[in-house]
Amino acid sequence: MAKDWPYFTGPDFTGASAEKDWQTDWGDDGPKVAWKAKVGTGAASFTVSGNRVLTSGADDDKETVFCFDADSGKVLWERAFDCEFDKRMFDGGTAATPTIDGDHVYNLSYDGQLHCLSLADGKVVWKTHLIEKFGGKLSRWKYASSPLVIGDLVILDNGGKGNSTLALNKKSGKKVWGNGDENAGYATPTPIMLKGKPAVLVFKGTALVAHDLKSGKRLWEVPWKTSYEVNASSPVPLPNDQLIVSSGYNTGRVALFDLGSGKPKKLWENEDIKTKMSSCVVHNGHVFAVCGDTKGQLICVSLKDGETKWTQRGFGMGTLTLAGGRLLALSDKGNLVVAEASGAGYQPISEAQLLSKRCWVKPVLSNGRLFVKDNEGNVVCADLRS
Repeated sequence: MAKDWPYFTGPDFTGASAEKDWQTDWGDDGPKVAWKAKVGTGAASFTVSGNRVLTSGADDDKETVFCFDADSGKVLWERAFDCEFDKRMFDGGTAATPTIDGDHVYNLSYDGQLHCLSLADGKVVWKTHLIEKFGGKLSRWKYASSPLVIGDLVILDNGGKGNSTLALNKKSGKKVWGNGDENAGYATPTPIMLKGKPAVLVFKGTALVAHDLKSGKRLWEVPWKTSYEVNASSPVPLPNDQLIVSSGYNTGRVALFDLGSGKPKKLWENEDIKTKMSSCVVHNGHVFAVCGDTKGQLICVSLKDGETKWTQRGFGMGTLTLAGGRLLALSDKGNLVVAEASGAGYQPISEAQLLSKRCWVKPVLSNGRLFVKDNEGNVVCADLRS
């Protein structure tokens, strides 16, 4: 079953795909490479709608959103904005991933520019600036959270007084509500249901905050402090009103919360998992994560009680996704491993060196194609269709 990937955190906001019919037997030569491209510096990942694939990169004080044809790699359109390049203590460039909603694309630049573009041709539908228009406040590494489009709203982790979490009308860019004074984090907002009502979770610099989606009312918060206020891993909503939250940076850990009462109740916590940027994925009663703070390990813990089941080194500050019950773990040196998402131990299936530069970009499998990119903007599309 093929499926689009319209949001940074995937079609179900869990970092996972339901696709099962894709090839894992690559042979010695690795997977079939369909096409390659270069998009400029940055850690923006990919979003996919039908045969259109989007990502972004920075070059020559401009940030550019690219739309590729998934079959050929042909650039269907590109839209560039003036944006002064900033390394920000890493390679620099883009950080947030373009979000697709129907016929539109929403892109947040690291300096606060928000553009709504036409998916058909990249033309600007509307634009605004989070700092100039809504009093947004940049965190240390500037904006990295991808826009969340849910219903008629665009939800943004804005930072700043009164509008820390910001909801705009997706058709006009006008403010619908704003709430909170906290510094922004770096994780993408997550939609959930709390006692039957739609809500949104925003991982701030020092806390996980829940808002009523319609009014913006603050429902609760879970204090969550990390060094430098880097909460960059998106929470993972689970069935049965459960939620996985994780972070890295010295005080990192993973915790399972029960939200059945409407308020969070912590069920367990495990300090072995310390995710920096890549979020956890969950499958068949187990939580998996690439942990840059613990010697680059791929780690598995039990969803039931948080007990660590196994660890495997060699992934650095890599990234992780899940498709059809299998892990796709991309090391920070560009080595891709497919492994069983099992609690019975590390079980690799296939492995290939797809990139050679530093990789902090989340791999995406959509409609049988795997998209990977390094921080220098080298893109590889591998055709994994059966």
